[in-house]
Amino acid sequence: MKLLTKFETRSDRVKGTSFHSKWPWILANLHSGVIQLWDYYMGTLINRFDVHDGLVRGVLSTNLASLCI
Repeated sequence: MKLLTKFETRSDRVKGTSFHSKWPWILANLHSGVIQLWDYYMGTLINRFDVHDGLVRGVLSTNLASLCI
């Protein structure tokens, strides 16, 4: 198996991920209450959302670029 891209962040663990269907983006919801938006082609963090004091159990991207649930 070949490792294509490695993303590093400061959190105890990643609770879930969601790939966008049109853009090269991946959302990662973290145990720390943060959601991160990554560009997996460039390997860069696009945005970070501090959304909760506790863990974020799930995240879902939509076809709309500006909306994630």
